Amino acid sequence: MKIVTEGFTLAEVLITLGIIGIVAAMTLPTIVQKYRNQVVETRLEKFYSTINQAIRRAEVDYGDKSYWFENQSKLERHQWMKKYLLPYMKITKYEQVTGGTSGIMVYYLPDGSAFSSINGGEVNRDWLFWPGNPDKCPNKDSSTGICRFWFFYSPTSDGFYKNKGLEPWRNGDTVEEFYDNCQNSKYRYNCAALIQANGWKIPKNYPYKVRF
Repeated sequence: MKIVTEGFTLAEVLITLGIIGIVAAMTLPTIVQKYRNQVVETRLEKFYSTINQAIRRAEVDYGDKSYWFENQSKLERHQWMKKYLLPYMKITKYEQVTGGTSGIMVYYLPDGSAFSSINGGEVNRDWLFWPGNPDKCPNKDSSTGICRFWFFYSPTSDGFYKNKGLEPWRNGDTVEEFYDNCQNSKYRYNCAALIQANGWKIPKNYPYKVRF
């Protein structure tokens, strides 16, 4: 009996490899972006939880957070951090960053993310959070909502922020307003609020591709 074996011809192998390559080229960017989304989502939510836990723990030792504030220079804001928050957090390092960030102090967390208090005023109001290394995120408004996100700290103010800890920056009260600000505003303040409103998950219609 003669046994006949059949194999792939070189042309068939090349065609198959070509098809695999095309499929991989089409699906790989989606897989990579999905991973980036998951990392950014996780780090945003973790930062929000960590910083507010630190605020609550500091209140046990120092009293109501509404009485912690003074007009603060950059150095004084760092001293404020060292007193009220850093003892209750795990910080791998902090350093003063020069250049476009105007000498702000940046604090690095164990998961590779970082944050800073940008504007002191009387209430240490504006904060930035980077889900990754700030050096890899250009200091431009066009980076907001992609590799950096705005938060706001103003427990003495009226309205939404009154008596609260650190919250995502928000203009308005609805998801539609958050989305419009995130997509159309020059400063994109509400991108973190938009993600928070979706359970700390990046919405399917989110206007940008995040990274870290």
